[in-house]
Formats: sequence, structure tokens, C-alpha cells
Amino acid sequence: MKWKSPYVWLIIATCFWGGNFVIGKVLVVAIPPLTLALLRWFIALLILAPFCTRSLWQNRESYIRHWKVVLFLGLTGVAGFNTLVYIAVQYTDSINASLMNAATPMMIVVLSIVFLRESFSWLRGMGILISLMGVLWIVCHGSWSILLAMSFNPGDLWMLLAVLLWAIYSVGVRKAAGRFPANELLLLTVVLSVLVLIPCSIIELSWTKRSIHWSWGTISGVFYIGCFASLVAFSLWNKAVALIGPSRCASFLNLIPLFSAIFATWFTGEHIHLYHGIGAFLVLGGVYVTTQISARRQVFGKQL
Repeated sequence: MKWKSPYVWLIIATCFWGGNFVIGKVLVVAIPPLTLALLRWFIALLILAPFCTRSLWQNRESYIRHWKVVLFLGLTGVAGFNTLVYIAVQYTDSINASLMNAATPMMIVVLSIVFLRESFSWLRGMGILISLMGVLWIVCHGSWSILLAMSFNPGDLWMLLAVLLWAIYSVGVRKAAGRFPANELLLLTVVLSVLVLIPCSIIELSWTKRSIHWSWGTISGVFYIGCFASLVAFSLWNKAVALIGPSRCASFLNLIPLFSAIFATWFTGEHIHLYHGIGAFLVLGGVYVTTQISARRQVFGKQL
């Protein structure tokens, strides 16, 4: 295997992200979700800071001028999304959460059409509708009666909000593309996220009266999500995007539910049900239909 291949990097990154859903579900039993998010990004900050602090300080005037953009990205993609994921997996299976995360490309397309004025077509609309049906099927656990009764699992609703937040973040990244070096921007957004999550964690621990239950398993899990699911995965993903482009990398995100399902069945005893398979097929099928628009346009040179 060619370990320097961008495709290997993408597989490793999505494997680490798939593990984040499963380990996150295990950890929220011992650590409240806001505090878990704080610990994750504090570890990432400790590892990343020695490599990027000097260059970040040298370019500080640029970041000060664009502080609103940096703050927006930090609150939505780094602090917000990951915190909501840890809240979600308190109430829903990690398989459910990761499958709904597969709808992210579809939601990004919708927001890009609205805010970036990307073109819309009937084929894109059909893909969005198919993915939406898949998400609803997973949320309803394969029973439309749950939709009609409006009796949803709160964890699934938190995960939908998390996906929306990541899609908003992705659109923001697209608008901010080229302004800042990737590692410097990551460090600064992590710093901002830690500063925001510190008071949130204090309030959470005081309000819920929960204490953190430390063990070697808990410590290793926190280190995993802080190092491998954060810095290593982001670094490998960014290197791959730089080499082969974001459009070719996007399809690899669909590996996250696969890895999450494998880890969940191996380590936590979760089970894959028929509604998972049907929902995943609809979500990924809709994503395929939606994301093939640009490729077809390049080939045929016309609007579909």
C-alpha cells in the first residue's frame, strides 16, 4: 500500500472520524458533552500550538481585520458542531448519528444555492429530496408513524442541528478560502473554541451536578478524539484536498458511517437494522445525484 497516496490519507481520516462517533458515545457517560468538547480541543491546542504560534503571531493583523469570519468559523465548525454531536450521542446510537452526518453534502448544496447563488436544476432538486427522505427514514427508525406522531428521538434532532451547523461552517469556509493558511486558521479557531467552551463547561458541571469519572479508558478515549480524530484527521484531509481537490475528496465522507457502524458493532454492541440500510441507501444515493451535477456539466457543457 502506498502510504503517501492521498486516497490512503482520506481513508485514514474518515476512519478516525468514524471512531469519533463511537468513542464519543462511550465517553459522554463519564464526561458531560460540553466538557468533553472542551477537553478534546484543549488537547488539540496543546499539540498544535508549538508548530503554528509563531506564524500566527506574525500574521495577527490579518486575523484581527477578519475577526468576524474567524469567530464565525470557530463557533460553528469547531466548537458548535462537535459539541452538538456529543450531545446527540447521549440519546441516539452512534450508527444513527453517523448516518445522518452523511447528509452533510446535500445540506451544503442547499446552503450554497441560497447563500452562494450556485445554480439549481431539477436533478439537484431530486437528489436533495432523495437524501431528505433517507434522513427522515433514519430519524423515524423506519416507521412513518413516528413522523406523523412527531415523537422523535431528541438525539436525532440534535444531530440534525449539528449537520446544519457543519454545512453553515463549510459554506463559510468556502467564502473565506485563500485568506488564511489552513493550520494557522485551525489553531486560531481552536483557541476561540476553547475560550468559549471553558465557561460553558463550568456552567454545565455546576448545573448538572455531574462529576467526571476518570479511568485509563476515559483518558485514552479523550486523547484519541483530541489527537487522532482532530489534528491527525484534519491534517490528512487537508493534505489530500490540496493534492486532488475537494470535489474528489467529498465522496470519501461517505466512509464515515461505514467505519462508525463497524466500530459500533464491534465495541459497543449496537446493531444494524434494516432501516439503517434503507436510509443510508437513500441518503448516499441522493448525495451522488446531487454532487454529480458539476461533473456532468464539465463533460457535457450544459445545464441538466
